[in-house]
Amino acid sequence: MSRGAREIVWVTGAKGRIAQSIIKRLDNLRYAIITTDAELDVSDLNAVRSYCEAYRPNYIINCAGIRRDECESLPESQVYRVNTLGPRNIAIVAQEVDAVMVHISSDDVFGRPLYAVNEFDMPHPLSTYGKSKLAGESFVRDLTHRRVIVRSSWVYTALPDDSLVKAIKAARSGGVFEVPANEFASPTSCATLATSIIAIMESGEYGTFHITTEGLCSRYEFAKAVLEDLGLSASCLIPTYNAADSCRVELRNLMLEMNGLITMPSWKEDLEEFIRTHQSVLMREE
Repeated sequence: MSRGAREIVWVTGAKGRIAQSIIKRLDNLRYAIITTDAELDVSDLNAVRSYCEAYRPNYIINCAGIRRDECESLPESQVYRVNTLGPRNIAIVAQEVDAVMVHISSDDVFGRPLYAVNEFDMPHPLSTYGKSKLAGESFVRDLTHRRVIVRSSWVYTALPDDSLVKAIKAARSGGVFEVPANEFASPTSCATLATSIIAIMESGEYGTFHITTEGLCSRYEFAKAVLEDLGLSASCLIPTYNAADSCRVELRNLMLEMNGLITMPSWKEDLEEFIRTHQSVLMREE
C-alpha cells in the first residue's frame, strides 16, 4: 500500500517513550506513519500478519515489549510471548512484505560484563528480561534479511515518571531522593537515541548497532549533574549502595565507529543539550 509518494513506517509499541520520540522525529513529508500499541497483540502471528498485509509498510520499527522493571514480577511465559514471540512474528511478516525491520533491544543481553562490549561480543544475559530480549534478537536475525537491531543503555526523558524528573522535584520541594551510586552506564537522552535510530534506518545499513553516549557515570553522578546544570542543590540526593544492584555496563559503539554514520556525544554533552531543550518543562511549577 502506498500513501501518495510517501513510504510507510509502522511503529509498534507506539505509546512507549522511545516510540513516541521516534514518531516525533520522523519526516512527515517523507513518511506516512502508522502506529499500534496494546490493541494489536504482537504475540499473535495471524493478527500481525493481517495488519501488515493490509498496510504493507516499507519499514517496521518494533518498540513493543515488556519493560525491564515489569518483567521479574510477571510469569516467564508472558515476558517471552511479548519480548520474544513478538519480534519473531514481526520479523516473519517483515520478510513477507520486504520491509526493513528495526528492532529495539537492550544492553541487558550482556548481563554484567567485566569490560566494554561491542556488537560482536558474546551476550550473557542473567535476567528473564535480558534472556527474552536476546531470544527476540535471534529470531529477528534468523527470519528477516533487512534488519537493524539496536541496543542502548539508560535512556532518559522529561516525562513525569522519569527518575531525572523525580530528582528535580525533590530538589525543588526540599525532599530527598535516593539514587544508586554503584550502578554505572552511559545515559542517553531519548531524543539522541531516536535521531540515531532514524539515521541508521535511512542509511541502508543493516546489522546490530550499539547506540549510547560516550563515557560512564553512576546514577548518582548523573542525577547530581542534572541538578547542577539546572542551578539546583544536589543535597537532596541520597546515594545508595545495594550490593545486589551493583553493575557496570559499557557498550562500545563499534558499528557506528566503523561506518562513520554518527558521532555520539559524551553523556555530559548530551545532558547539556537535553537541559537546554527541556529546561522550561523541567522547571515548570505544577
